[in-house]
Amino acid sequence: MFICIPKVGGETTSPPKLFDKGGNMANVIDFDDLKQDAGDLKNLQDNDLTALSKLIQKQISLDSEIENMEDTLKELKRERDILSSDTIPVKMQELGINETTMADGSKVTVKDGFHCRIPKAREDEALDYLRNNDLGDIIKNQVSTSFGTGEDNMAGDLAGYIEQNFGITPDVKKSVHPSTLKATLKKRHEEGLTDPDDLFGIFIRPETKITKGKK
Repeated sequence: MFICIPKVGGETTSPPKLFDKGGNMANVIDFDDLKQDAGDLKNLQDNDLTALSKLIQKQISLDSEIENMEDTLKELKRERDILSSDTIPVKMQELGINETTMADGSKVTVKDGFHCRIPKAREDEALDYLRNNDLGDIIKNQVSTSFGTGEDNMAGDLAGYIEQNFGITPDVKKSVHPSTLKATLKKRHEEGLTDPDDLFGIFIRPETKITKGKK
């Protein structure tokens, strides 16, 4: 369908100069072609939006599935922990044994597991205790400070030298790696030495270790 440009206010308006499909100058607008182009664009947009919606729904579904699996894993770990530290050790104690071998060759052993950690609120007190008991060498010191633009060379200086010569007070963080603390206090426990349970969160509980047999 072709529509000519009408008169406006009694005068003939100059029609827009458009090119027809053959590349020739035309004074008419083919609204059928415009409608077709608009329809194609709408279909393209609708298809893209549908595809995007499906992708979003897939992520929502996966997020939900992951959350459910994490909850399931958490529950499985809890059940496993009860078996390892309570149910199996109690049963083996009733039988008067602390190790056994399964039919498939797997070896099962129950031993006391040593656990400890430094409570955040008592960190300074715990570090002082370690120093006073000749255990200060397991304390890790991290000295850091902030430097402005063009002060790269200062970064390599020692913390004390920086403070003395540049008036910059570094941040000093002291800590003990959990594995180092556990190994140290466990050794002292095995040697018959005692350390404050509340200061280091020390507790001992049975743990079941299963070494699978060779197939």
